Amino acid sequence: MKRLIILASVLCFFIQASFSQEIELAPKFQNTFYGIDVSKYQGDIDWAGVKKWNNHTIHFVYIKATEGATLQDTKYSQNVTGAKDNEILIGSYHYFKTKSSPKEQFKNFTKMVDANKQDLIPMVDVEEKKGCSDADFHRNFKEFLRLVEAHYDRKPIIYTSNSFYNKYLSGRYKDYQVFLGRYSKETPKIHDGHSWTVWQFSEKGNIDGVSHKVDINLINPDYHLSDLLISKDKKIKKG
Repeated sequence: MKRLIILASVLCFFIQASFSQEIELAPKFQNTFYGIDVSKYQGDIDWAGVKKWNNHTIHFVYIKATEGATLQDTKYSQNVTGAKDNEILIGSYHYFKTKSSPKEQFKNFTKMVDANKQDLIPMVDVEEKKGCSDADFHRNFKEFLRLVEAHYDRKPIIYTSNSFYNKYLSGRYKDYQVFLGRYSKETPKIHDGHSWTVWQFSEKGNIDGVSHKVDINLINPDYHLSDLLISKDKKIKKG
């Protein structure tokens, strides 16, 4: 019995520690806008239940649409409909593959993503630089960004990890907003002096309505959620 009590106490400690760790994330950002990003890996989401993370209202979501030249996320349409039906602002993202043609990737993305259904500017996720030179990587990536901008009439936001940005993108993309992943209480550190617009600070968020862990994001207090809107005419309610 004594061993059971000790084991229960240890388990309780770890549960409380895990819960406390999530509560303590991003303590300096209490009055900004919070959001999530999702893909098929979150499974079927009950969007009516997606309301808050740690008492912060979920105002926006980026939903994976495509990857490379052929992959299309099987939950994309379902997630767009569910989020919009529950008044969460939606944006769509593409995972850029260095071994696929920029034009073919663009065709794949635009087949899936209807500009008229978007609340937020497109997001381009770049996390790899496999099998290509620096010159080829930047030429192809910039071509894709230009194609997306021309089609949706807004510059996309670039998502990547803090380390990938500093290693490969630094000094080359300062005319784009950036959405940086750094899983820490410490904000992203950018070597070229650029400022981040969105910070993905956790990949282990617990959200009602989502059965799997989810990425949690926040807007830099020096910016506003309106900086991500695809249409400047839309009004935002702070909930």
